[in-house]
Amino acid sequence: VLKHSVDATYENQGPSPGYRMEMSIFYVVYFVVFPFFFVNIFVALIIITFQEQGDKMMEDYSLEKNERGCIDFAINAKPLTRHMPKNKQSFQFRMWSFVVSPPFEYSIMGLIALNTIVLMMKYNGASDTYDKVLKNINIVFTTLFFMECILKIIAFGVLNYFKDAWNIFDFVSVLGSFTDILVTEFWENNFINLSFLRLFRAARLVKLLRQGETIRILLWTFVQSFKALPYVCLLIGMLFFIYAIIGMQLFGNLALGEEEGSAINEHNNFRTFIMALMLLFRSATGEAWHDIMLSCLGGKTCDPDSGNTEPECGSTFAYTYFVSFIFFCSFLVRGLIKP
Repeated sequence: VLKHSVDATYENQGPSPGYRMEMSIFYVVYFVVFPFFFVNIFVALIIITFQEQGDKMMEDYSLEKNERGCIDFAINAKPLTRHMPKNKQSFQFRMWSFVVSPPFEYSIMGLIALNTIVLMMKYNGASDTYDKVLKNINIVFTTLFFMECILKIIAFGVLNYFKDAWNIFDFVSVLGSFTDILVTEFWENNFINLSFLRLFRAARLVKLLRQGETIRILLWTFVQSFKALPYVCLLIGMLFFIYAIIGMQLFGNLALGEEEGSAINEHNNFRTFIMALMLLFRSATGEAWHDIMLSCLGGKTCDPDSGNTEPECGSTFAYTYFVSFIFFCSFLVRGLIKP
C-alpha cells in the first residue's frame, strides 16, 4: 500500500515510481504512533479493570488500600544483610574495608569496561601476533578478577562469600574463564568443541549490573514478570488452538497451489492441526498474512481428494478470521507480555 501511494500521480494517469515520497511519512507515523498509543490504552484498561475487581473484593475489610499495602510490604520484606568482621583490629576487617570501599568497586568497574573493549577488538583475519597479544591481555584480566575473588573470600569468609548470589556468579565466571584459558593452551582434541567457554569472558559484563541500582531494578522487574509467563503461554495456546480448529473447518478443503499466486500450498495450509498452527504462527509474525487471507476467500478451487461436493471452497469470513487473529496477536498478547 505504501509503494502504491508513493507511486500514485493523478486521476486517470499511470503510476510513476517515487512520485510522492512524502506520502511515506504518513504510513511511518501511523504505524509508529497508532500501535504505541493503542497498546498502552488497551493495557491501561486491563490494569484498571483488574485493580477495580481487586478493590471490590476488599470492600468488606476495615483496612484501607494503603494500610493493606503497608502490611503486605512488612510481611514480604526481607532485610538486607551484609557481613562485617567483629574485630576491627584484625587483618580481615582491614581487608573487608578495602573490598567494600568505593575506589575498589570503581576499579573493578573500570577493569570490566576495559575487558569489554578488548573483547570487541578481535576480528577475522588478524595476525598471529595480534591474537597472541589479545590472549595475553585476557589472561591478565582473568588473573585480576581471580584476585578480586580471593580478596573477597578473605574479607567475608568462605561461607559468607558464597551466600551472595553475585559472588557466586563472579566465582563461576572466573572459574569458567580459567577453564577457557587452560583448554585454549593445552587442549588439542578436535573432536569436542569447547568454544562455548568463551562465553564466560562476555559474562563479566553482567557484573556491571551489580553497581547500577536502576539497572538492577529493571532486571529484577524483568525476572519477576516471568511469574506470569505460564498464564500468558496458556492464553496464547488457547488462542492458537481455537483459531486452528476454526481454520481447519473453514479452509481445510482448499486446493494446494492450484491458482497462480495462491499462498495456500503444501507448506502453508489448514489440512492438519499442526500445519494450521504453523500457518497461524507465520501469520502472527506478520509475514504476508494478507496474502493468506486473500487465498482463503470464497470462489477458490476445492481439493478433489477432500470429498467436498461443493464446486467452490473458501469463505468471505476469512476477512473477519484473519483480521481478528492479527488483532489479538498484535495487541492483546503484546500488551500482556509488555511489563
